[in-house]
Amino acid sequence: MELRHLRYFIAIVEAGTFTRAAERLHTAQPSLSRQIRDLEDFLQVALFERSTRSVKLTEAGTVFLNEARLVLAQAERAIDTARRAAGAQQFHLTVGVLQGVELGKLVSVINTLHITSPKIELTLQSRSSPELIDEVIERKVDLAFIRPSAQSKGLHLRTVRQEKLVVALPKGHKFASRRTVKLGQLRHEPFIGIPYEFAPVLVDAVQALLRSLGLSLKWAYEAENVLMAMSLIRSAGAVCLLPESYIAMLPQGVVAVELAETGPTLELAMAWHPENQSPALRAFVKAFGEPARPEQEKP
Repeated sequence: MELRHLRYFIAIVEAGTFTRAAERLHTAQPSLSRQIRDLEDFLQVALFERSTRSVKLTEAGTVFLNEARLVLAQAERAIDTARRAAGAQQFHLTVGVLQGVELGKLVSVINTLHITSPKIELTLQSRSSPELIDEVIERKVDLAFIRPSAQSKGLHLRTVRQEKLVVALPKGHKFASRRTVKLGQLRHEPFIGIPYEFAPVLVDAVQALLRSLGLSLKWAYEAENVLMAMSLIRSAGAVCLLPESYIAMLPQGVVAVELAETGPTLELAMAWHPENQSPALRAFVKAFGEPARPEQEKP
């Protein structure tokens, strides 16, 4: 069995007939049929229930389809990894950043790479932290700036900074001009919540702070992301607890005030897969700063 057998098999499933699959593959239908018979002979199972108009997967074929797709995906990943390790002339690096998080140093790093490693092509993507972690694990992203959690276990991590929680308020709010505010003073205000699946580390930090203070808040709104939360602050006069990195990204009409209470901090870290040996990745990590302590980069 060879990879081409798997590609032919998947093509037939997606096309629905041998004829359409042969057209897509630019091959003759008898040749395609022979390849599938060879595959079935090797597996010693029937993959299709054939009729004059269409083909239908057998139970064995349905199971084999999922595995075939996984094998092809793994093969493509192996090819990509080998090419990266070989150090192709043109490097490509995909970096994921948290939605709305200000990373002023990223600009200087990119400028440094343009000088020191001009062959590197850089692509930036913006996602939530859970999405970015999944993409690093699946090697769809080379490096990402994330909120470390149990989900990121096994990845190499390097702390970028620790952030306090602040409260974002409408500019006209009675506490907007204060340097600090007690969270208890805001307990009757309409608060905006962020879904756990979007920002689990933030939600856990907020809940930990509330437990430590013995407070409960009035959760009036739920925003799908931080940018939507910013809009609700302005339009609905609501308030929201956010990491301090968002201060630099606040839109006009929204201000941030520090909390008087000492609460938990949120870590922002770079994360990359331990098996990723990309020269472009190494260049980026080096340009970002001094190596972290060994224990910070253990899986």
